[in-house]
Order: sequence, then structure tokens, then C-alpha cells
Amino acid sequence: MEESPSKAVRMFLAMDRMRRAWKGINFCPELNKSQFWTLFHLYRGSWGRGESPDRMTLSALAQIMQQSMPAVSQRISRLEEMGYVTRVPDSQDKRIVWLALSEPGREEMKSACARMTETMNSILNVLGDDEIEFMFQIFCKLADAMEAQRDAADSRQAQNHEKERKSC
Repeated sequence: MEESPSKAVRMFLAMDRMRRAWKGINFCPELNKSQFWTLFHLYRGSWGRGESPDRMTLSALAQIMQQSMPAVSQRISRLEEMGYVTRVPDSQDKRIVWLALSEPGREEMKSACARMTETMNSILNVLGDDEIEFMFQIFCKLADAMEAQRDAADSRQAQNHEKERKSC
């Protein structure tokens, strides 16, 4: 008799299936997923960060997206070429450049977010309200556990690096 997969394998397979299913959903066909999520974070703004909700710096955007500055900068340059993003020099400090959605970018994101809401609501209709709430709780609990695991691994890596540095 064949052994059933472990919980870890089942989790991995379920997450991979979700990733593949998600890959086929596109709220903004002229943009790839990276470009869409970059615009989404600009559209959402810096809510709760004490910054202007309609603009943010490249470093703030990279931090929110947990991506490197060069990767986000390259994507912003392409989105600027496409007419969705503008760079605005700070009036007080010329070293600061603000990123903002252009009017076409804002309109596209308004439409894309409406499509996203409609699509996600349609998908969530297979669940009841209690199941949806429970799903959100489980997602948050899993994300917390995964982030703690990542942070612990980062801490171990930093400690090992420090030991290697001191041994030189």
C-alpha cells in the first residue's frame, strides 16, 4: 500500500497549485504581474506610513515590495516609458525624487482594482462567510510562521557570516 504524502508535501502541492492557478488570472492584460503589483503598491500609496498617499520614494516602494532597488527601479523606468508613472523632484530637497501614478496610471489601476475585486469576489463565492474569515485567519497564521522561519534563517546566516569574518 502506498504511503500518503506528508502534511508538508500536501501543503507544498496545494501552494504550488494555487500559484499556477493565480498565474492565469490577470487584472491588467497589458502589464505583467510584476508591473501590475508595482503599480498596485503605488496606487495603494503609503497608507499608514505617514507619507503622502499619492506618492512615495523608490526606496520606500522597494522596501514595501521586499525587492531590490535596482529591480524596482528598472520596472519603474519601464512603467514610466509606458506612461503609467511619473518621477517628481521634491520641491525642498533635490536629492529626493517622488514616484507617482500618472493620470492614465491612476485610471488603469482604478479599472484593474475593480476587475480584481469582481474576480476575487466571484472566486470567494464558493466559500461561506465563516469559511472566508477562517481562511484569512489561517493565511495570516501561516504567513506569520513562514516569516518567523525566514527571519530565524536570516539571523543564523548573519551569525555565521560574523563568525567567518572574525576568524579571518
